[in-house]
Amino acid sequence: MRALRLVFFALFVVVLVACGGKKEDVKAAAKKPSFDDAFALLPSNPILLGTVDARAFFASQTFGAQLTQNVEKLVPIGQEAGFSAARDVDRVTFASYSYQGLDVAAIVVGRFDPAKIKASAASGTATRNRVPLVVSQYAERDVYTVNNAGFTVLSERVAVAGSESGIRRVLDRIKDDRVKRDIPQWMLTHVESPGASAAVAADLATQPVPPDVLRQVPLPFVQNLKGVRALVNFKDTGLQIAGSMTYPDEAAANAAQGSVRDAMNLSRWLALIGVKIQNPTVTVAKADVQVTLAVDDQSLRALLATVPQLTGQK
Repeated sequence: MRALRLVFFALFVVVLVACGGKKEDVKAAAKKPSFDDAFALLPSNPILLGTVDARAFFASQTFGAQLTQNVEKLVPIGQEAGFSAARDVDRVTFASYSYQGLDVAAIVVGRFDPAKIKASAASGTATRNRVPLVVSQYAERDVYTVNNAGFTVLSERVAVAGSESGIRRVLDRIKDDRVKRDIPQWMLTHVESPGASAAVAADLATQPVPPDVLRQVPLPFVQNLKGVRALVNFKDTGLQIAGSMTYPDEAAANAAQGSVRDAMNLSRWLALIGVKIQNPTVTVAKADVQVTLAVDDQSLRALLATVPQLTGQK
């Protein structure tokens, strides 16, 4: 449960705080790296890679206000630091890694006031559940953390959020002049799909999920899973989700199909908390199990209502 809460907090800090090359000479070493490419800042070999158009979700006329309310409960800074997640976060690009358990690094693009954030942390006015931010230095930058998750500001437009290990890996890349895209191309191609409100890709073949994390997801179709892709299209009436799960071969995909259908059938129990999965379909295409479904705005509001409990909030 602690690992689950850390992941939830790190990802929400993302939305709340929301997102070594060889040095040839002194001039090249002194050149500041570009922070414009979020995928270049993220460390290589992620288990999962994703991006979210935060602006589209916060701007929703149906559940945007509730999303904003949940975010404000989790974000460790607010108006005292000149920051509002709903107003100032545009996009979050994130990845998870297996450094020390399950770690998260995210690049948050928006608007930040580094001076106000620093002053707020120094004065003790920036707190989460009355717990002040801990300010430390790493790679010559201020890192703000609460319970091993937090953020650092790279510029007025870009911040890094996530677990401490995830943040440090990003800062190491900057310090060592290793800011470049070295994430697998198939993952980049998928998450950069035009028009998607959110996209994720998971590589479970070369970057297996830690066993303790898998035990928290006791679903048969997770076994032998090699990769996952999903696209989310945001509509005023809710979300449309299309995903695929890749297995070693077609026989394994056919075997997993039944388990996926069973999981879809079990989703009817979500209706007890007001979450209704609409129009679910499950098909097999070679080694992939493909899934589509929709979640309406009323269900999204019900799901958002469970977030404070999942993340240990009141």
